[in-house]
Amino acid sequence: MFVLLWTLIFVYHVAFGFYQFHGLETLPELDFIYQAAFVCGLVWWLRAEERRSAVTPVYCQGMLFGIGWLIIIPYHLLKTRGVRGLIPLLALLLSPVAGRIVSMFVYLTLPN
Repeated sequence: MFVLLWTLIFVYHVAFGFYQFHGLETLPELDFIYQAAFVCGLVWWLRAEERRSAVTPVYCQGMLFGIGWLIIIPYHLLKTRGVRGLIPLLALLLSPVAGRIVSMFVYLTLPN
């Protein structure tokens, strides 16, 4: 599930970069689908993580992750994996940057 979540973030930011380089706004439908898929991806990923660890599941995961994912994910990863939990967190934080770099590279290499 982590790979799917990372791919979702990466692909969205590649598409967002293409829109941005062409001077267009992203479609509201694309933003809505991304936000819904992001919350669903977080919930599925952390549910799979809970099965492998002794962490107590949270109540109303969708609402909690939709609002507080920036605090919950680092806490959960540090609690279940220790310092090694920072590796997936770093990968999640760098996926938008990688998506923008790829979209910029493709934009600059393709003829207009």
